[in-house]
Amino acid sequence: MRCVRALVLSALVGIGLGSSDAHARPIPWKSNHFAYVADHKDVKEVLRDLGASEGVMTWISPQVEGVVTGRFDETPQRFLDRMADSFGFIWYYDGSVLRVSGPNEARSQTIGLVHATTDDLRAALSRLGVNDPRFPVLYDDKTRTAVVSGPPRMVELASDVAHLIDRDVERGDTPEVRSFKLHYAWATDRSLMINGEPVVVPGVVTVLRSLYSNDGDPRVGNAATQVGADAYRLRSIGGTSEGQGANANANANGNGRLFPPLPSFLSGAGPSQPGPSGGSDSARNAQIPPLPDDMMSASSGLPSSMGSGSPHPDAPIIRADARDNAVLVRARAESMPALEHLITSLDRRPGVLEIDASIIEISETGLKELGVDWRLNSSHIDIETGNGQNAQAGFPGSINPQGFPNSNTSSALSNAAGAAAAMTPVGGVLTAVIGGTGRYLLSRISALEQTDNARITASPKVTTLDNVEAVMDNKQTFYVPVQGFESGSLYSVSAGVALRVLPSIVSEDGKPQIRLDVHIEDGQLTSQNVGQLPIVSKSTIDTQTLIDQGQSLLIAGYTVDQDDHSESGVPALSKIPVIGGLFKFKHHQGQKFQRLFLLTPRVVSAASAADASAADASACCGRDSAM
Repeated sequence: MRCVRALVLSALVGIGLGSSDAHARPIPWKSNHFAYVADHKDVKEVLRDLGASEGVMTWISPQVEGVVTGRFDETPQRFLDRMADSFGFIWYYDGSVLRVSGPNEARSQTIGLVHATTDDLRAALSRLGVNDPRFPVLYDDKTRTAVVSGPPRMVELASDVAHLIDRDVERGDTPEVRSFKLHYAWATDRSLMINGEPVVVPGVVTVLRSLYSNDGDPRVGNAATQVGADAYRLRSIGGTSEGQGANANANANGNGRLFPPLPSFLSGAGPSQPGPSGGSDSARNAQIPPLPDDMMSASSGLPSSMGSGSPHPDAPIIRADARDNAVLVRARAESMPALEHLITSLDRRPGVLEIDASIIEISETGLKELGVDWRLNSSHIDIETGNGQNAQAGFPGSINPQGFPNSNTSSALSNAAGAAAAMTPVGGVLTAVIGGTGRYLLSRISALEQTDNARITASPKVTTLDNVEAVMDNKQTFYVPVQGFESGSLYSVSAGVALRVLPSIVSEDGKPQIRLDVHIEDGQLTSQNVGQLPIVSKSTIDTQTLIDQGQSLLIAGYTVDQDDHSESGVPALSKIPVIGGLFKFKHHQGQKFQRLFLLTPRVVSAASAADASAADASACCGRDSAM
């Protein structure tokens, strides 16, 4: 009766008192106004009248008891909250039925997830409207545990949703094996020899493994990593080698070890393999349990098993099929689309470039002559200067490829078959051109070769892929025998020109440009010796540049000294002592050359726009690929 008197008093005073109206999802009341008069009426009947008048299905527990007396005029939601505060029952709307339970029917359940995470459960309960701010759910992300407390129907729904989500994630965790055949990239690593040193170019499999490891080590991210390799790393800590690991462990603490040894079946040792003491201790090792992770990481700086280098438990297993140049992936089904997009982006068709290199040597005399005979061509003008004696410089892309007419040359000579090229004009000639052939400078190398003032020592031409280094070597190698204590060895000494060019196609506003990363190593054998070995002089240039299509890169500044020594004499007479020198002839000629490197890259075929767009889309999808 005390509750009834309190309810009647509150109804007479006013309708402004009520509890919070927080709930899981709003109850679809028909109207915003509910007027009701009760005189010693059972609370269950009052709640049934509320649901019937508002069109809401209602289920009321038999444990809900009480008598209502009073006049009410308020919103249906406020009336329901007032009844709950007065009689202590709890209500919950699951989307179809308004369930009213007694105060002693509240439940609490602990839900453990095996495959799904607490974030998955939290998001599902929020989307379905199961959770209620009045009854918050407690989550523990580390143990994948959730504690649900509240009305029985809410606890039941949360448990069912957690079970369904965990089972769905379990189906998604079922491993799927797929093979991705590569068309342009290499699945395995490739080894190249550059300057006698092996250089490993990582393949697609190595790149993928490095992405799915915690520390970027491509060896991690492989779920089939052998335990024996990890055991070897543990024994090698402290600067010991493979042959000294046992003794170091035995002497680290007198006659003991820093930590218990691994069992033989984990360390890769056979049952009859002797231990550090010289006897078989496999049985003793099997009885010693391993240290916990925190103790392992605390003693002697040993890494924990959950350190930065350990793979994620859901990391995919990636293998390379060298026979078919394919990538084999074993991963969860939900992770497979992201992996497919990523592999597609790595296998896009690259551009093809042609690099034309010319190594030119010009004497100092020819260099001076070269300075007065240039031809300049741009999209608007075509200028050439000269002395009227040398052939004109031609360029096939010019609007005037046959050169300028020379008034100083007779017409008969101009029409003669022997006149292959017109002579340079005396002074200068200016003419207008149409089109854009690109600005260039073309020197008089071909004419200087005829007077032995210049020479092209090498003119290699190679075709390479975009972002793939092209190597052009022109070296001489001799081997020096080195005698050891028990055996001898041969060491190579090389001298010459090594040219390495790394081209990259850069497109901006549809106009292709070429970025060049150039490494030039120029060496030669000198006449000076150390012992019986000649001294090798080397010069190195590393440069980067960005040029347009059709332009060339000219690198100059090298000075090459050429010394020619020759000796001839009359047979027999030149070998007579004292007077034999009268019948000998010695010739020595020294000359300096300027060495020029002229690089002309050309785009043969660029990567298609479809491949570039696919790579961009795959980059976005790759960021969403979860373990």
